[in-house]
Amino acid sequence: MIAVCRDANRIKRLRINVGHSGRLLHFQAHTERSASRWNIKMLTLTYRTGDQWQKLHISQFRDRLRQWFKRRGLKCRFVWVAELQKRGVLHYHMIVWVPKGYYLPSPDKSGWWPHGMSNVRSVKSSAVGYLMKYASKTTPDDAMRYPKGARMHGAGGLDPEDRRHLRYWRSPIWVREAMSGRSDIRKVNGGYCDKFTGEFLRSPWRIYIGPGGQVWTFKATETTQ
Repeated sequence: MIAVCRDANRIKRLRINVGHSGRLLHFQAHTERSASRWNIKMLTLTYRTGDQWQKLHISQFRDRLRQWFKRRGLKCRFVWVAELQKRGVLHYHMIVWVPKGYYLPSPDKSGWWPHGMSNVRSVKSSAVGYLMKYASKTTPDDAMRYPKGARMHGAGGLDPEDRRHLRYWRSPIWVREAMSGRSDIRKVNGGYCDKFTGEFLRSPWRIYIGPGGQVWTFKATETTQ
């Protein structure tokens, strides 16, 4: 049997989602006919001493960012990671794809981020690599210390086909080996299915919860009489 570590699984999802979302959005932006040149921005949002993290802070910031793009008739694309500082305070790193000729306001000076300081700088085409550096620093022990209800990552601007790609890469390797990369993989009761064809794969794995609450997984084996 294999012990299931919830926090290790969170870290795995973090790295898969951030890496693939970033690459998909970067490709999407650079194939957009209306904007062939981009000024990719790296934003850092920090809390001032005494300000406490709240669940709505990052979602409110994302709403203001989207509104800024919408007013200009632009598509809003971003990926973000929440990083836990040694003193136990969260701060956020975000990549935003801004078309050349537009200038993103400073989040703290514009009132988008009233909870502390912000930093905005331009990065090159390796922007996703910058964000993955922060994602790779987070460990399962760090994940245990995140505030309850805090999201570790997010993305905006993905289209339905991008989300299908993400679902494919989030699926276990045994599912990806059995299904085509053109599948729309969905997790369902007892396994996985392809939404396009209706093909169903029953999971060979079973869950066992021990007396102390520890979760274990094991592979079911078929026996013949």
